[in-house]
Amino acid sequence: MRKFYILAVLLLFFAGYAFSVQKMETVLANGKTILLPLAPVDPRALLMGDYMDLRYIVNADIRAALSKARAARDNSNVSQTKSRVEDTAVEGFAVLRIVNEPVPLAASFIRLDDGKPLLPGEFLLAYKERGHAVTTVATAFYFQEGTARQYEKARFGQFKVADNGKTVLVGLCDKQGKLIEAEAKADSQGDK
Repeated sequence: MRKFYILAVLLLFFAGYAFSVQKMETVLANGKTILLPLAPVDPRALLMGDYMDLRYIVNADIRAALSKARAARDNSNVSQTKSRVEDTAVEGFAVLRIVNEPVPLAASFIRLDDGKPLLPGEFLLAYKERGHAVTTVATAFYFQEGTARQYEKARFGQFKVADNGKTVLVGLCDKQGKLIEAEAKADSQGDK
């Protein structure tokens, strides 16, 4: 009987994993392609391999809009006791639009989602705020060891966005919006 339970748990685990992978594949196939400008990044290596810590300008825009909304709410509720909203986790959606500036498919923050219908060209991007940090999309990009130099020129993250605001990182792009392809390292042993 114990083997049956273990087998059932394993089947549920793998079914959940397969479902998650299928959802990502659907976003990759059908999602809207956007480019989000990167804030300064720094390549570094960990035990997991080489990666680049990613920060986005849109995160700062969302953080500023949340702060402005809190300030407006606090000013209108002066008589109420102020709560430490910064200590709680906040999740929501930001409205973005592809503005094609400075490159095609570049997206820009428009406003926080207020439930109003989206205008043509606008789409939702899910965000989470924890403390003073806003997270919207992938925070790291992993790449093959020894290829860090080619990713130093990255200026945009390329994403596929689903209708529900969830994203999948496709890759990094240079200042012209061109996807940076990983260069295959020559096998030094094979050349002999």
